[in-house]
Amino acid sequence: MSGTSWTYALVTPDGLVTQALHRLLDAFRSAGLDPVAAELIRLDAETMVRLYDVPTRSRPVALPPHRAFQLWYDLGPACLVLLRYDGAGACAAMGRLKGATDPAAAQPGTVRHAGENVLMNLVHCPDDEPSARAELHQLLGPRRAEALLAQAALPDDRVRLLTVGTVEAAAPLFGGPHALSLPLAVNRLRLRVVQHMAITGIAPPNLLPLLEKARLALLEERDELLGIETSPARTAATRAHNGRMQELLRDAVRTAQDPATENAVNRLSDVLMGSSEHWAPLQEAIRAAGVYMSDMESAVLEQSHYI
Repeated sequence: MSGTSWTYALVTPDGLVTQALHRLLDAFRSAGLDPVAAELIRLDAETMVRLYDVPTRSRPVALPPHRAFQLWYDLGPACLVLLRYDGAGACAAMGRLKGATDPAAAQPGTVRHAGENVLMNLVHCPDDEPSARAELHQLLGPRRAEALLAQAALPDDRVRLLTVGTVEAAAPLFGGPHALSLPLAVNRLRLRVVQHMAITGIAPPNLLPLLEKARLALLEERDELLGIETSPARTAATRAHNGRMQELLRDAVRTAQDPATENAVNRLSDVLMGSSEHWAPLQEAIRAAGVYMSDMESAVLEQSHYI
């Protein structure tokens, strides 16, 4: 990567809950940090404690008790954004943009100036590239971390479109008129499947064009569903599209030779069509595929089995 460097930013749950993601992506770009990949992930308190548990001399504030981490980071989601920078100082540039850990000490113009406290401060980023590499392995596991590192080394604009260009539409809702819509929940989960496969499935030569077709169809469906006022009409519309969506997604997962994700795709279709008899297999399929699902989305999908 001659002349460039990379880092990542982890937009923490407060950044998603407060709908700050769009603003944060713009802030990264304004600082010369180019988002080349992004994905919604589930955090857990234990992993985040390990990331923050640096030697005392390097820690700007004392770590809160473990319960504080559980209350916040277990809530999820977070958005991991891979950033590329012209020059050797990606981590330093992100550190300057991030600001102080305590929002009360963060300078105006830094991201954390708008945070709530030392945990709900919108973004985490690593101190240096070796730390970034190690932290990605902790957050994602070796396979997904190495896939992201490949994108950092040689960015593919198709992956950028499929991930960064999709992440806001794929983000879970925490309120508003569509937060409890089953068709829109399935649409968001399918978009996350596309994101997930775009990162892990870079190797198969024919995969990314298939994912681009699926993404476009899902975004068109999303726009249509957002314009429909009633739940029965949304359900009818999305069921009418389901055969096409399934065909596009199945082509992609079979090209990627990814049976876990294919199982998740099939079970989402069953729920949407009202033919899913048990909730637990769908929940396990989503988890096995590595696709993020919020607690509210989980409740919406599970409830559809009972009503």
